[in-house]
Amino acid sequence: MIKNKKKEAMKTIGTYICLIVMVVISVFPILWMFDSSLKGQSEIYTSPPTFMIQHVTLENYLRVLLDSGIPRAFLNSAVISITATSITVVLGCLAGYGFSRYRFKGKKALYVGLLYGQMMPAVVLIIPIYLVFSKIGLIDSYFSLILPDVAITIPLATLMLKGFFDGVPIELEEAARIDGATKLGTLCRIVIPIAKPGLVSVAIYTFLSTWEEFIFALNLTNSASIRTLPIAINMFKGEFIIDWGAIMSSGAVISLPVILLFVLCNKVFVKGLSEGGVKG
Repeated sequence: MIKNKKKEAMKTIGTYICLIVMVVISVFPILWMFDSSLKGQSEIYTSPPTFMIQHVTLENYLRVLLDSGIPRAFLNSAVISITATSITVVLGCLAGYGFSRYRFKGKKALYVGLLYGQMMPAVVLIIPIYLVFSKIGLIDSYFSLILPDVAITIPLATLMLKGFFDGVPIELEEAARIDGATKLGTLCRIVIPIAKPGLVSVAIYTFLSTWEEFIFALNLTNSASIRTLPIAINMFKGEFIIDWGAIMSSGAVISLPVILLFVLCNKVFVKGLSEGGVKG
């Protein structure tokens, strides 16, 4: 008994040590980014680098917010991410409900197609997308970024929401229809409220994916009026000089909405991923 207790205690201690190491490895780059954003240029290039700040300064933030294209890129990213998230949630909800509740020819083939669509990397799609968009004149527009983002995020959204809809008792829908509710009314008033964690998870996943998307934004935009945040940050990197102060401060500005979103919705997001994965 004593040996078993010691083994369990050692396992518990080892588990906590591993978790602490993983947390430190994950959080340290974020802390270093915020730390460097508050340093002056001379202090950033100090060798060896130190974590302590000798003189706190906001010059990097002022330069990024007032003398760069970051504010315009922030607006562009917000418009593209919010629009793509809204479209993905609506279409993913309807598609997931259709896969969950209806039987039709080609259902299995379409389901497998969604899996392949989820596994398809953006680097494979960028060339045909660029050729098509260039011929129809959609390069350097919001639509050229929203449409590929939606195409990339819809497969997983559909699969996740199907798993949630499978867990909703069909008897509830039948009772609502007996009371006179339409199919769309049943979906909106009965099914969606029950599957709310799944919708929140899909929305967060889509927003984060489009917010940090780089390949499409790099190849399908030419002007600063459409340029998104990942591309705007890349502008601080020159051929011979890298403005680390501006990169770190702009990274801090960009990451704040993402960090706040994940902290506020962390429980719902994890619940949505776990329940959708188990039910699917």
